This record gives sequence, C-alpha cells and structure tokens, in this order.
Amino acid sequence: MEAGDILMRRSLTDHAPAAQVHVIETAKAMEDFRLGHGTALERAEVLLDRAIATFQERTGEHDEAAWQAAAVYMVELWATRYSAARPTAFDPAPPPPSRLTPAHPLRLETVSREAHGLLLGAGRSLERRSRGLDSMDVVRAQHGMHEAARLLHDQLDGLSMPLWVLICRFCAEIQAENLRILKAPVPGTTA
Repeated sequence: MEAGDILMRRSLTDHAPAAQVHVIETAKAMEDFRLGHGTALERAEVLLDRAIATFQERTGEHDEAAWQAAAVYMVELWATRYSAARPTAFDPAPPPPSRLTPAHPLRLETVSREAHGLLLGAGRSLERRSRGLDSMDVVRAQHGMHEAARLLHDQLDGLSMPLWVLICRFCAEIQAENLRILKAPVPGTTA
C-alpha cells in the first residue's frame, strides 16, 4: 500500500463499524471510572473485549496482542475528549492487571514511542488540513500514518501492514477530531 492513497481507501470504521461503537463505549466507561463510578472499570474491560473480538471477526486478522495494543490506544485517544478540562487526562489510572493501566507492557506508546509521536503528528496534520492551512498537511498526515504503521508492524507483525495502516488512519482521525473539539469556541463565547 502506498502512503499517498491512505485517505482514499475504505476506513477501519467501514470494515468494523460495531467495533468503533465498542471503542467509544469503552472510552465512556473509562471516563465514568475516572469520575469515581465503581463498576465502570469492569464494564470498560468487557467493552474492550467486545471491541477486540469485533475487530478480529470483521477484519479476519486475529493477533490478540496487536489488537489489544491498538484497541487500548484507540480508547485512550477517544477518552481524551472527555477529560480535556482535567489537568491530567488519565487519572486515576486503573490498577494492574487491567489492560487499561498505563503500566501495561502492550500499550502502543510503549511498543513504539516513535509510532505514537507520528500518529499524534498525523492527527495534527489532518486537523490543519481541515482548516486549509497548508496544502502539504495531507502529505504529512499520510506519511506519518504510513510510517507509524510500518513501525508497529515491525514490532507486532501479527496484523498485516495494510491493516496497521487502517488502524493508524483511524487513530490519527480520532486525534484530529480531538484537536478540533479543543479548538472549538465554547458555546456562549465569541470565537
């Protein structure tokens, strides 16, 4: 897959729309946990399992470790939109052995810090592209997604490179939307 055609292909959401719903619901459950609701962590873990199983079923690729790293990353990216007002987005953190704890070894940002940085950068470029600031933003975004996918495939090769590209696109799009939300004027104020 060429880096330049990433945004022209079907998205991960097209392949597994129900999995996206599970990612969003897991993120909401994590926010409930962070707000002190006792059973929310257990609900988040169940929903995470559903997201992983749905991604596996709909894509036909079943590597548990790779899907766990990818799905947790998607959940945490989505969850940042709920915690923008807090000084530390991910506090309190779930205790081990939760897969949603920052200390878990299968965190995408632990597997490849460089890929994590590339995905955040790709999200920034997509957000800038939506505002029409620089015609090169789409090129930067697609390059970042492709390079992040390559790095992740090198570390977790149980998923195909084309699937990693779709996962990275999905994550970059979540980050771009998070940035758009953060930059949007607060209702009742002037822009």
